Amino acid sequence: VGGSGLCTGTLINNCEEDGTPYFLTANHCLGGNNTWVFRFNWNSPTCILNNNGPTNQTVSGSTLKVNSATTDVALLQLNSTPPASYNVFYSGWDRSSTVPTSAVGIHHPSGDVKKISFDNNALTTSYLGNAGSGTNFWRVGNWEDGTTEGGSSGSALFNPEGLVIGQLYGGFASCSSITADYYGRFSQSYSQLQTWLGNCGQQL
Repeated sequence: VGGSGLCTGTLINNCEEDGTPYFLTANHCLGGNNTWVFRFNWNSPTCILNNNGPTNQTVSGSTLKVNSATTDVALLQLNSTPPASYNVFYSGWDRSSTVPTSAVGIHHPSGDVKKISFDNNALTTSYLGNAGSGTNFWRVGNWEDGTTEGGSSGSALFNPEGLVIGQLYGGFASCSSITADYYGRFSQSYSQLQTWLGNCGQQL
């Protein structure tokens, strides 16, 4: 972000399933979004060692479509579609209010290669005092395996069906404190995202 900042986000599908490169992230990550560079497949090539993956799979530039502090959501459209050689995936989503019985976060803590965190318990809803009212956030009480750090902001939270249900606002979790995190609820954000993602039911 702007040559120095770090956040995480997710390519997200729309109802047309036409490959439009929409990118879901957090509102608080914004700032100089037209100078963003999006890195893909930032994974460790082995399971044993935390080696760095490829650094040359990138797309530069984006256009902000909508953002809101109410659920700390932002939707960007990349200026160009990631090449087929990147083998990217566009995540499906669930805009229902169903409370997940467990959840998974996929993210880049401190800009590190991809990490996956697991919460084996049901989420709860929470209101953090942003503009608006209601229970705008999912609360991960604590992670059973893994945790988040700075740089994880904006990363997607997935329900047991593998569908996006929110993006990371923040919380108290760190390597030394595997505790609570808060994610803006996709169901609460969808009224603003619908113009771009479409209206095709509760799940995609």
